[in-house]
Amino acid sequence: MATFRYSAVPTDWRTRPAAVVAPPPPAPAGDRGRLWLQAIPLVAVTFAAKLSLPPLGVLGLGLDVPLIVVATAVGLISGLLRVHPTRLLMYLVMLTWLGGSQLVSGQPFSALSLLLLATLFLPLTLQLRAPEAPDMTGAPVAPVEPVTQALQALSGLAQFFAACGLLQFVLQPLLGVALAFPVEHGLPKLFLIQAFNPLIPVNYGEDTLKANGVFFLEPSFFSQFVALGLLAELSMRNRLPRVALMVAGLAVSYSGTGLVVAAAGVLGLVAVKGRWDLLLLLALALPVLWLLGEASPLLPLLNRASEFQSSHSSGSARFVSWIDMLQRQWWPEPSRVLFGAGAGSFAPAAAVARQPTAEMSFSKMLFEYGITGALLFFAFLVYAFNSVRAPLAFRLGLCATLLVNGALVAFPVGIAASVLLWPPSAAPRRFFHRYRKPAP
Repeated sequence: MATFRYSAVPTDWRTRPAAVVAPPPPAPAGDRGRLWLQAIPLVAVTFAAKLSLPPLGVLGLGLDVPLIVVATAVGLISGLLRVHPTRLLMYLVMLTWLGGSQLVSGQPFSALSLLLLATLFLPLTLQLRAPEAPDMTGAPVAPVEPVTQALQALSGLAQFFAACGLLQFVLQPLLGVALAFPVEHGLPKLFLIQAFNPLIPVNYGEDTLKANGVFFLEPSFFSQFVALGLLAELSMRNRLPRVALMVAGLAVSYSGTGLVVAAAGVLGLVAVKGRWDLLLLLALALPVLWLLGEASPLLPLLNRASEFQSSHSSGSARFVSWIDMLQRQWWPEPSRVLFGAGAGSFAPAAAVARQPTAEMSFSKMLFEYGITGALLFFAFLVYAFNSVRAPLAFRLGLCATLLVNGALVAFPVGIAASVLLWPPSAAPRRFFHRYRKPAP
């Protein structure tokens, strides 16, 4: 090793030899591939959420599921992904029971619906191989946990979409709807998913539309993603300007599903982490919202609360009408209660129901696979969502996205697939654990 000989006489600082600085360690091989594998599921359900190819768009299918499947295949072939044993075991038990119950029950079922469910949730059984970061001497050290960086990236992405949604809402009276919603008006319908409603007025009969963050399928998905970013920010850095930006994004979405996701996580922060300051901020905000009167963003949400009493409203179709459908077409037959009416049977049953009924994850799984199948399905997802060292609030919000979306909707799966790709060094040994805030 080279050495420097110093004179006993003090020298001027301008003549001292420059300090020898070791070069930065090389980036571990495969890091770029890991970043891509984590990013693709998120990109698929955010930036590419509305995009499709003919004739998939007419059928309500987009590029999200193919992109997630391709990323999974590339990760397995390249060796960057590995199987999580417990998740895979629970997945196989669930899938074996769901498929076996269809064959034993003797009722007609859709093999395509069962295949789509198996394909959609397969990525949740995998995770990235942990990279080994060399130290200054080249000796291997413990695997680097990317949980903090991943949460910060997701929060930053949510802030970007919140800013897009806020500008979209504010500028639409000035620029017009066509410029405020460029994807819907700029791309041919053949290349867009057509089974969703991205343009929803704030109030029935009004010209002002709810913000959808430019890229999301509906304001509902936009609000849910911003809510998850808000929970990540509240669990880590608590930067007030960024929190305010995401709260404003939630407000201009005028969507109750985002509030449900945010409320689930905030309740966890208050009950487990003692974040009573969040309730204080809410108490201070309520008088301000009340003073805004008709300009308050909460007024349309409060008005929509009455929709649950109307059998022809979207709120009733998603969260109320399924009870009547199950009472008439499911509960009278004990075999259906235990094993379901068959994969893919929910849509035909909803078409002849007394009240308009939308397909939600809990109602679809109960009707098609029975109590046993639904329990195995949600047990697998709850365990998978809680098998990473993420903040409790974020995990609760992620679980809430399951209840406010359809069972075969790729949006919550894309977010979960990216989150659950964190290396095994980030996985806790206990099912519930405390999340330690990283040192500044």
